Amino acid sequence: MDSLQGSSSSQTEDQVITVTASRSGEAVEELPVAVTVLDEAAIQRQLQTSSDILRALDFTVPGLNLSTGGRSQCLTRVRGRVPAFQINGVPANQDLRPSNCNSAFQISPFALERVEVVRGATALFGAGAPGGIINLITRRARGEQLEVDAVVQTGFNTEKLSGTFQTDLYAGVGRRAGAFDFYVGAGYQDYAVGRDPNGDRVVGTAFDSYSLNGSAGLSLSPDFRVRLTATHYNENPGTEYNVSGADVDAGVPLPRVIRVTANPFRAEGLDRLTTVALSLEADRLVGHKLQASAYGQWQRFQQRANFQDANGGEPDFFSDDRENSTIGTRLTLARQFGIGPGRLGLEYGLDWRRDRLIRLLLDPADTGVVTGFIAPEVFLSQTGLFAQASYDLGRFRLTGGARQEFYRGRIGDKLADRGLSGTGNPGRFAKADLALYNAGLVYDLSSAAQLYLSYNEGAELTQLGRASRRATDPSLISPEPAKSRQVEIGARGRLGPVRLTAAAFRSKSDAASLVQPDPSCAGESFCPLIPLRVPQKVWGAEATADWKVSDQLDLGALFTWQRGEIFDENFNRYIPFGTDIVSPTRLAIRAEWRPIDRLSLGAQASYSAKASFFSAAEQEFGLVNTPSLFLVDASVGYRVGPGEVTAAISNLFNERYEYTTLAAGGFTPSLAEGRRLTLGYRLKLGR
Repeated sequence: MDSLQGSSSSQTEDQVITVTASRSGEAVEELPVAVTVLDEAAIQRQLQTSSDILRALDFTVPGLNLSTGGRSQCLTRVRGRVPAFQINGVPANQDLRPSNCNSAFQISPFALERVEVVRGATALFGAGAPGGIINLITRRARGEQLEVDAVVQTGFNTEKLSGTFQTDLYAGVGRRAGAFDFYVGAGYQDYAVGRDPNGDRVVGTAFDSYSLNGSAGLSLSPDFRVRLTATHYNENPGTEYNVSGADVDAGVPLPRVIRVTANPFRAEGLDRLTTVALSLEADRLVGHKLQASAYGQWQRFQQRANFQDANGGEPDFFSDDRENSTIGTRLTLARQFGIGPGRLGLEYGLDWRRDRLIRLLLDPADTGVVTGFIAPEVFLSQTGLFAQASYDLGRFRLTGGARQEFYRGRIGDKLADRGLSGTGNPGRFAKADLALYNAGLVYDLSSAAQLYLSYNEGAELTQLGRASRRATDPSLISPEPAKSRQVEIGARGRLGPVRLTAAAFRSKSDAASLVQPDPSCAGESFCPLIPLRVPQKVWGAEATADWKVSDQLDLGALFTWQRGEIFDENFNRYIPFGTDIVSPTRLAIRAEWRPIDRLSLGAQASYSAKASFFSAAEQEFGLVNTPSLFLVDASVGYRVGPGEVTAAISNLFNERYEYTTLAAGGFTPSLAEGRRLTLGYRLKLGR
């Protein structure tokens, strides 16, 4: 277990309770899985360098591939597989058809109290998490005194600061009053696209956004509690920068990044997400602990784009509207029994979830006219029955469980009678069922060290929105997810003031849910992808170390090594995954030094080794080996009154390096952002 905590955290380092890796909330030390829990202080230390939450995970969580800085988790992988993103436990992925994939950025990161990352396949919350879960948890009130949080932060590129300011504002207030507690917060971001080390723009879109978050809880009795959490995010896009389509067509190895001519209807563009969760907990109900919740999320994305990057540099205006929603319920009952010399714990329950997607293609000259479907209206319902058991016997803890999933879906009839392109005939999909299993063992070597071994199955949802486009017979479409199987062995514990973890894993899936080009629209500037099922396998090792050297000095490190293969029909054999899926061999270290009472100095560095995965023949098909990369950040903070003034530099040495961006109808190299200086002030009152 990795529990990353800042120096100001009051949470004890032992018995960290996770709500993501177990249904009823258990100490991580009791679970045969790899989990990283970041507390508020650890999150805030990362955010003073960058408000990009995925970049914060780069330096704190092993097992992830490197983020690209593009405010999208479409390419985020945990142990080479897709993770499920949650906000306060509410599913926030675009499972039926990924699009902008930015739910991780649709809440102010300064509103976060915890981030819990389950690394590796899990089916605790149903299909959709073959790589694990990343749960973003917003703040709650902690004490009887009024609590106030405020953040003012802005940053800019040092090579050429003009037009690169990224400004964040956040304010929150809350308190606990007897049995009732509340917390409300609001954030605002004005985001400008950054520049590379040469002073030129990187790929990205400027925007301004606001976000709201709230939590209210009521203890009806010492054993009975209810809580409501909610978030809302609204983003308005601005100037876009993308690779030059003319350079791409001319075969330029590193295309220029240019300012894209704005879509005439850009003012209509928006990106909006709302999440709500209502939960109930009862510690004693007919001998059980009860947890029940109802939740929902609603996304709306109005894209007003110009695909000049795929049209030889000439304007190619494109407009579409997308609606994506999820509603669901969870019910968990837990009970403990004394059996023989040990103790048996049981969890069982019922989940239900319904997803809906529709994505409409609009007339580029008149966005009030619908011309077709990118994805017709699609519904998918999932019902899951589960049971989980654990047995404690001396130094051993045995765990095991099963989950039975039932999938029912259909193509809806919204606008289906208009004869639009991409229409799928309304009707029900084929029925599908899936059983998922897990088993584990935790052994206490001593009071300070453990070994664990586990087997877990996860499942990746099929992109039904893609499969339903132009479908003439919905009954031929199967909603059955692609199952993956993972075996893991790990160790965790303490050696004096040092907390250590290590894990090795291997996962395999016979028919992973991927996508491929649709041959029916080859050559078009916008060609929706279609599902692809192929075998793949991933293996690797991870380690972390956290050392509290003294009251003034904290050190930390993480290590990731991964490899993977996928069956490729062009070669008729398995070929390696690239670093867009698996992480290169990577080492990250961080340090925080507090030489005097009010002053803190921080530094962190990340080294990614050269990845020469592909042969010359494989590179001819566009597969890319990546060079080594060394990045350094530095920060300083000084407490002034109830707050702290901060200054931080990312990419300290202005390292020039490439990353892969989705452009020009495929993967295109582009330079990443150069050095950025970020200045801020954080205020905390009442805690």
